[in-house]
Amino acid sequence: MNVRASTAMALAAAVLGACLGAALIDGQPQHEEKAKGGGAPAAGTALPQRPALGVCIDRRRVLPLTAVRAPTGLGDAAFEHVRRLVAFGPRYSGTPGWTQQLDYIDHELKQLGLQATRDTWTDRKELKTFTNISVRLPGDKPQRIVLAAHHDTKCTTGHQDPQHNFHFVGANDGASGVALLLALAPVLQAMPRRATIELLFLDGEESLDWGWNEGARALFGSKRHARRHRDALLLGDEARIEAFVLLDMVGRRELHIQEELYSTPLLRQLAWSAAVATGHEKSFFQRAEAASDDHTPYLEAGIPSLDLIDLNGNPHWHQPTDTIDNMAPTSLQTVADVVLTMLPEIERIYVLGQ
Repeated sequence: MNVRASTAMALAAAVLGACLGAALIDGQPQHEEKAKGGGAPAAGTALPQRPALGVCIDRRRVLPLTAVRAPTGLGDAAFEHVRRLVAFGPRYSGTPGWTQQLDYIDHELKQLGLQATRDTWTDRKELKTFTNISVRLPGDKPQRIVLAAHHDTKCTTGHQDPQHNFHFVGANDGASGVALLLALAPVLQAMPRRATIELLFLDGEESLDWGWNEGARALFGSKRHARRHRDALLLGDEARIEAFVLLDMVGRRELHIQEELYSTPLLRQLAWSAAVATGHEKSFFQRAEAASDDHTPYLEAGIPSLDLIDLNGNPHWHQPTDTIDNMAPTSLQTVADVVLTMLPEIERIYVLGQ
């Protein structure tokens, strides 16, 4: 996961005032990739339009949501998925762990009677192969709510700076989101649904450069999925994605899901209200920062999107310490509670139009 932090001082001051005490990074990044993105994009690279940077929600305004608790033990089940995924080692394109992980996701979904779809392609410029995996849980309506996570890990070999080369298993940054989607799958499968739910496992989120480089060599899977969805809409081949929720780095022991400032404000309000309803507000929105992530291609396509991410203040991000020892089942259970509490209201507002 990588970040584009706000650098406009006037805007940062306005945002900070609206955050009711939330800390916004404004030119004081905790990781080098947060500041300038690791340098200018390569010449001739076409960049997507940057999503609009919002201000923090008013946390005094809490929507009256009914708490939906994840089944007891869901966090433990997700944690076990993390354990198995981490055992595959690094999981970026071309590694044995990448292939094993794809097969693992397929297998776990098939065990539930779900038929996953693989979209595999080779990027012509990078000459790298990527694979997205998706599965749909049909509802009364074909319009979709997408729950997504990226499955690739940061490549930490072959970089010029020796400090960027180390063994990296991406327990939180990669495995946690995948694991939580897999653990949520049987719960969502059993729930009554008006909307169709799509579980989406995205590839190629991490930048091939060490630095973010304005996302010029990153977000391969989400860019492709969003583009293919746009094309399918134009052809009338599928119903619209009405809302997109991203789970990225959701299992750290000292969990803190920041308020991500590119995300759609109403979805942020729903996330905060769900955190309050479930009693998890101390783990949510105590700090704020804009993050360029797999939700941004959907925002650029006009799809309301939310990034649930624990990045601001996370000492293990792209470090050798991003291991299962620094994760906890309770954190995964907490995020599951919030997601399940949000979903009925997302469905009501974005799909049913009520």
